[in-house]
Amino acid sequence: MKLIYLILFITALIFQKSYSDEKKCRDLRDKPIEYSKCVANLGKNLGTKGLEKLNTDSKLTDWIKEKIGK
Repeated sequence: MKLIYLILFITALIFQKSYSDEKKCRDLRDKPIEYSKCVANLGKNLGTKGLEKLNTDSKLTDWIKEKIGK
């Protein structure tokens, strides 16, 4: 039961953080230039986080690189 409460608490913190970033951009809707910059920065941050987690190397690519000599 304690584990469920802990998971719910951590999930709430994660959603709160992502919502606060989104809310900052929502506050800038009256200023289109700042709003577009905010959205672009959020997109770049999400993209770099996704690229850090992306792992395209596999045993096959390692084997091919080894055979080619790279």
